[in-house]
Amino acid sequence: MKRGWGVAAGVLVLATSAWGQAGAGKYHSAGIAQAGDIAYPMNSQTPGLVTLDVSLDTTGTVQNVAVVRDLPPFTSVAQSAVQSWQFTPAMVNGQGVAGTVRVNVVFNPYNPSGVGLPGETLPPASSGGGASGDFQPAQLQTAGYATYPPNTVTSGTVVLQVHVGSEGKVHGTVVVRGKGSLSGAATKAVKTWAFAPASYKGKAVGSEVVVAFVFASPQAGTR
Repeated sequence: MKRGWGVAAGVLVLATSAWGQAGAGKYHSAGIAQAGDIAYPMNSQTPGLVTLDVSLDTTGTVQNVAVVRDLPPFTSVAQSAVQSWQFTPAMVNGQGVAGTVRVNVVFNPYNPSGVGLPGETLPPASSGGGASGDFQPAQLQTAGYATYPPNTVTSGTVVLQVHVGSEGKVHGTVVVRGKGSLSGAATKAVKTWAFAPASYKGKAVGSEVVVAFVFASPQAGTR
């Protein structure tokens, strides 16, 4: 079920295609290699989305996690978890370079078959993020929550690597961290999202975006 937020997650790299720019070197954006769980704050009654820019060195090691879209108390939880994740570096002509990967973390309300699924406006980005230099990450424009499969008793975190094309459309997804039937629900939801594409040296390019869906426990009830 699609719901508008007005905007508003193993080892892998999506079949990284060569979408580099002629004359500027073939650029491949940073991606994610391994992800862990993110806790859903039990005392929070408001779902929503946090956006982070993770700055990486030439080996893919995390240097900084900057807040692009803030949503207390979820922001600090997401930042803390992402610090321990493993990423793949950005590449230019096959050589690792410092880069930034954008991570969108959705704190998804319990909504079996869409019951209690809210529609809301995503708050504006609170800062320009941590990206600087030639590469600017894809910007999320429209998104929606995932719908829990009927009769599910599962909760937890699903992390996806999403390939966003140079026109801003989702071209493919890979499940980095799965959670049973919730993996399919997350994948279905993110395929409806829309982005403004990433850019490299001022030209639109395809890129990898990380999307994490943190599914609330059924014990929390609908919100």
